[in-house]
Amino acid sequence: MLESIGFTSLLRSFRGAPPREMIRIGAREFTICTELKGKYAPEKLLVSETLSGKRKLFINNEAVRRSSDFIREFHCVIFAPEDREITAGTSGCRRRFFDILISETEPEYLLRLSRYNRALNQRNRALKFAPATAEAFEEELAEQAPFIAAKRRFYGEEIESRVCELLGNRGDFKIVYRSDTPDNPVAHRELLVAKRDNELRRQCTLCGPQLDEFDMIFNGKVLRTYGSTGQLRLISLLLKLAEFQIVRKQSSAPVAVLADDVTGELDDRNLELFLQTVAGADQCFFTFAETPRFTLDDLQVINVGND
Repeated sequence: MLESIGFTSLLRSFRGAPPREMIRIGAREFTICTELKGKYAPEKLLVSETLSGKRKLFINNEAVRRSSDFIREFHCVIFAPEDREITAGTSGCRRRFFDILISETEPEYLLRLSRYNRALNQRNRALKFAPATAEAFEEELAEQAPFIAAKRRFYGEEIESRVCELLGNRGDFKIVYRSDTPDNPVAHRELLVAKRDNELRRQCTLCGPQLDEFDMIFNGKVLRTYGSTGQLRLISLLLKLAEFQIVRKQSSAPVAVLADDVTGELDDRNLELFLQTVAGADQCFFTFAETPRFTLDDLQVINVGND
């Protein structure tokens, strides 16, 4: 259920599963229908996707062509055990965290990121199999890369500020955004040209946002290298709470919180911080492997299994 709600908001699985793996075994497609309580009347969102990857989007039974138009209708922030990978995992995990955040607050970012990734994949294939055509995709890369880098830099600073506020006196936190992307398309195109010979030998693109890194530093040390288990868990939680605060502040659409069995490991201080922060959501969905040690107002419980 959490995955279906999240997919309506993000048009991707928060577990990282490809859409074809979300289809019931033996079926040829999945369909998710979501009804939102609108200001004047209920709003109905519908998304379906087939095994072949054909996707259909509808808002109030009217077809929607652009993903960016669909995802602006509803937002959710997901808390899951895998969040620890934001601090402890690869650079791709951190880029994904920021890409999801920015896409929810600024739909244009998702559109331009998709265009960049499509051109990047095409150029990488060209570098391997048709080197003479690689140059054809550089204009698109040069157009989108500075925009992506600028948004990532801005939201990196926003997240850092909010995490420091949530952290209080428990330590010093900093995000260092590392990118080789120039701040304008002309300079980025020149960079692509300068690296092209080396890229032909390596058969891949060696500059751009796909190589960005967000170094997360706690008490002067890089978390992914020197952070303890407790520090990694704490900062990951605060990053997600900061994400919720930003989405809640900037969104005029409904915002839901999906908490997938994440409260059991929280101490009393962090649990209170978590509950106080997500109380600002329009609706919260929690899953628990065992009975939680706290109660919530206006709670509806669904028991799964016999225990």
